[in-house]
Amino acid sequence: METSEFVTLRNLHGLIARFSPYGARWVGMIVPDQSGILDDVLLGFANPEEYKSASEPYYGAVIGRVCGRICKAQFGLNGHIYHLSANENGVNHLHGGIRAFHNVVWQMNHGTDFNGDEYVLFMYCSPAGEEGFPGNLQVEVCYTLRADDVLRMVCTATCDEDTVVNLTNHAFFNLCGSRRNEKIFHHKLFLNSSYLIECNEELLPTGRLLPLDNTLLDFRKPMLIGKALHAEMFRIENNRGFSLAYALDAPDANVRLAATLSEAESGRQLAIYTNQPSLQVYTGYGLDGSDVGKGGFPYELGAGIALEPQGFPDAINHPCFPSIVLRKGEIYLHVTEYRWNINRL
Repeated sequence: METSEFVTLRNLHGLIARFSPYGARWVGMIVPDQSGILDDVLLGFANPEEYKSASEPYYGAVIGRVCGRICKAQFGLNGHIYHLSANENGVNHLHGGIRAFHNVVWQMNHGTDFNGDEYVLFMYCSPAGEEGFPGNLQVEVCYTLRADDVLRMVCTATCDEDTVVNLTNHAFFNLCGSRRNEKIFHHKLFLNSSYLIECNEELLPTGRLLPLDNTLLDFRKPMLIGKALHAEMFRIENNRGFSLAYALDAPDANVRLAATLSEAESGRQLAIYTNQPSLQVYTGYGLDGSDVGKGGFPYELGAGIALEPQGFPDAINHPCFPSIVLRKGEIYLHVTEYRWNINRL
C-alpha cells in the first residue's frame, strides 16, 4: 500500500469523501453550498505526500492508541506501570506517540455495502510494546458515505492483553470551503455540553468538571466561535484560540448529538453524533502559516476547527473518569456520524 493513494467515496447527491491509507486519514469532504456550488470543507492537501511533511501532522488522521495527552507519559494497569514515549516536550505522551496511528500506512479495502453505500475499511495491527503500550491491538476503521448525506465512522479494536484505547479523528473543518481564505471565528457552534473537563496550562486534566453556566464557553445556545475568544480563562485571549475538552450531556451507548457547526454565507451545516463521552474542540491556534493547503492558502491561526469525539483525556490516570481500559476479549467501539445539510435562503 502506497501513501500516494487516495480513495474516493461518492453518493447520489454529489457528495464526495476522500481518504488516504497514511494515517487512515479523511482528507477531503466535498459538499454543496446553498447555491449548489461544491467545495472541499476539510483542511488538507491535494498531494498525498504533503501530509508526511506538514508542520501540523494530524490533518484528518485517526489518532491512537490514545488521543490527547497522558500525564508524564505513564500509567498503571493491573499493578504494572507502563512507560510511554514522551513525545511532548520530553515529558508527556501526546496523540499515541511518534510511530503512532497517524504515522503508519494502514491496509485498505474499498467496496459497496448491502445498502448500496460506498465504504473504505482501514486495518492496522499495533504490536505489543509499540510506543510502550501493552498487547497486540487489532484496529479497524470503516468510513461509509451514506445516501442520506451522512459520513459514518466506526472504529473497533480488540487486544490479546488488557490495554488502553481512545481513538478519534483529527479533521479540521472550515465550511467556507477551499476557495475562500476565511477563518472559522464567524462559524456558529453548538455543543451538547454543560461541563468542561478542567485542564491546566499543559492541557492535562485536573480531574474536575467545571459548570459552563454564565461563561463565554457555553455553546448550548449556538454562538459565533469568535465570541468565546474573549473568555478570561485558560489563556484563551493570549492564544487567540482554545483547545478545550467538553463532557457531553446524556452519555449512553447510542449515538446522540454532540455538536453542530454552521456558516451563514455558504449555508453549510454539519451535525456530529457520537457514542463517545467527550468532545475536544480545537480552534487551530497552533497553525502558523507554514502549511499551504487546498486553494493555495496558508493555514494560519483559525484556518479550521477540529471537533474530536473521544473518551475523556488522560482518563487512565483519573479513576473518576469513564474508563478507556480495553480488557482482553472485549471489543472497543467508537461510532461517530458526520451529518451534512444546507440551510438555503
